[in-house]
Amino acid sequence: MFAIAVAAQWLSLVLWDREGDAQMVWLAGPLLLGALISDAQRYWLFYDVGWFLGMLASCALLKLPLAGMVILGLADLLLIHLAAFALVRAGKGKAIDDFRRLIDFLVIAVVLLPLVAAGLIALLANMQSMPVWLSQDWWHVALADALGYALLPPVIMSLANPGSSLRRDALPAWNVLLGMGIVLAVIWLAWRELGALPTARPLLLLAPVPLAIFVAMRAQMPGTCLLSLVLGTMAIQLSLDGKGPFTQQDPRFTTVGVQLWMLGMATASLFLAALVEQRRTTMRALSASSVEVRELAGRLIVAQEQERARIARDLHDDINQRLAVASIRLSALRRKLGDSNRQDVSLLQNDLMGLSEDVRRISHDLHPSMLSQTGLTAALAGLCQSQRHRNGPEIDLRVSPQATDLSEDVSLCLYRVAQEALNNAIRHAAAQHIEVALDIGADHVDLSVADDGRGFETAERGRRGLGLMSIDERAKLLGGSYQLHSTPGKGTQLCICIPLGTSMQLQGHA
Repeated sequence: MFAIAVAAQWLSLVLWDREGDAQMVWLAGPLLLGALISDAQRYWLFYDVGWFLGMLASCALLKLPLAGMVILGLADLLLIHLAAFALVRAGKGKAIDDFRRLIDFLVIAVVLLPLVAAGLIALLANMQSMPVWLSQDWWHVALADALGYALLPPVIMSLANPGSSLRRDALPAWNVLLGMGIVLAVIWLAWRELGALPTARPLLLLAPVPLAIFVAMRAQMPGTCLLSLVLGTMAIQLSLDGKGPFTQQDPRFTTVGVQLWMLGMATASLFLAALVEQRRTTMRALSASSVEVRELAGRLIVAQEQERARIARDLHDDINQRLAVASIRLSALRRKLGDSNRQDVSLLQNDLMGLSEDVRRISHDLHPSMLSQTGLTAALAGLCQSQRHRNGPEIDLRVSPQATDLSEDVSLCLYRVAQEALNNAIRHAAAQHIEVALDIGADHVDLSVADDGRGFETAERGRRGLGLMSIDERAKLLGGSYQLHSTPGKGTQLCICIPLGTSMQLQGHA
């Protein structure tokens, strides 16, 4: 803090109106305020000591009246502490990434604190020996302080905030930085060469606005404050040389004009940066919610598959076995009965065997054991064969030979999608011919199910059923996607594409 306070005071002297011996911006006090707000209160004393010693060292190097500067330094230290307490209490945090906190910061740090400090300096100037630049009009000193508080604390607070989006974003590439440097050079050249033209001055003053918007989008508050400081430095140096759009006949008006323009640019940039920060925060929250929903959907699908497997085992190992035992008992009973009752028992036994077959089919639909025993190709062939016998549509199946190399989660996903697509084509589209094609490329697998059913309007895609939602979630869980094309009277085609090698492992289920 000692070294940075000396450096901030030196930089404030660099940005100096030598002709009018007036301070353009004060950075030492804003530096301390930003540090106090951004850290725990138990460290404030150490910051105070380092800052105060740095200010005394600067006064000694500049050979300023030490007694008056000590009193002024202690008064500034007290005012900065009061402002820090007020901001911490009002902001309830270290960030100013929303309009409410930003307005609190501007009112307390950029308006009230400089006004009170300027009034105190004016009072002390009548009582103690002060430098000439502190004996200027109080409003001029207030502008210099306000400009420093608008530029420096937001940078420190944003960089110190763990939740700042700037910490998550990558730094701009070298070509972006080069482009920004070129734009700044063009602005400087335009100010220097065209600043004396009265008709061009309004346009020259607005020239940095597009760059400020771009920087706010890419670097939020630190970038906008740094840009305002760079632009202000350019404006100050050009004005000191009597050039640029800020030059007035009276040097005092030139200084005030630069200060007011920098303060307006800094304030507008802060609001824009806060808006960008809010947008980034909202996007991060939505992204986190999307990830949570996706994880929940994955767990639901896993739980669904596990429950299907449990019910399928119960149907096959318990219900179906009991039906088989009942059929055997009916056979024994039929041999004991006379011819008149034997036919009724045979009909009952046939109904029982049909019921057992339906239970076996339901068990297979719930959990295709063939998929793990014989592979995806045989499971798809069995599914198509079952649909042919049950409903009568013509189903053509084409599967790539590499289907046997697919992982269990991808195979199960493709099987479930094909199962759902066939059910939709038969039940809802009344299809008579269905084509199922499974193609495997070098880095992805494509499944296509096309039918000649009645189709539907594409505008109805927004009203998806549970089946299509399940297909969508299964595809996304494996990093893939699906597309649905349909034309009324010309059928429907469902396509799903899943990348290979990057699919998400979901405990063997998809």
